[in-house]
Amino acid sequence: MKARDSIMYSTMIFVCVLISLMPHRVDAQTQKRQVETLAKGAEMIVVGKVAQVRSEWNKERTRIFTKVSLNVEEYVKGESSLRTLAITHPGGEIGAVGELYTHTPTFSQGEEVLVFLKKDGRNNLVVTGGNEGKLTITKNQLTGERIMMDGETLKTFTSRVKSLAIPPDVK
Repeated sequence: MKARDSIMYSTMIFVCVLISLMPHRVDAQTQKRQVETLAKGAEMIVVGKVAQVRSEWNKERTRIFTKVSLNVEEYVKGESSLRTLAITHPGGEIGAVGELYTHTPTFSQGEEVLVFLKKDGRNNLVVTGGNEGKLTITKNQLTGERIMMDGETLKTFTSRVKSLAIPPDVK
C-alpha cells in the first residue's frame, strides 16, 4: 500500500512539474500567424465600442443567442456605411437559464474591441476564430494611447492587420 501511495505521489509531483514548465503565453510567431489567418479569413474587421449586449431565445425557445450591438469607429477590412453592426453568437443568459459555449467570445457594454467577422449561413455577422477573433482594446496608463493585449498600439496593430488582409496578388 505504501509503495502504491509513493508512486501516486511521485506521479502527481511529476505532472505538476510538467505543467509548470509549459509555456503560459503563445509565442510571438504563433500570435502573428494566428492574426494573419484571422485577417485573411475574415470578411470584415472592425474597431468599435460595444453599445449593447442582449440575449434572446430562438423562435422555438430551444436555444439562446446573444446579439451584440457595436458602434463602429473604423473598418480595417471591408467597406460599409453602417456605423452600427449587430453581431450574433450562440449562448447567453435569460433569467435563471444560461447557455454556454466554449470558444465563444463574450462582450461587455462599453468595451472597446477589434473583431474579425464573417457572415454565417443565416446572413448574421459572427466572430470568426472563436475567442481569438475578438480582441479587447485598453489604454496605456502612462501615455493614454490605445493598445492591444501585447502592448502594441492600436494604430500599429491595425496597419499590420490591413497589410495581412490584402491578398498577395493585389499588393
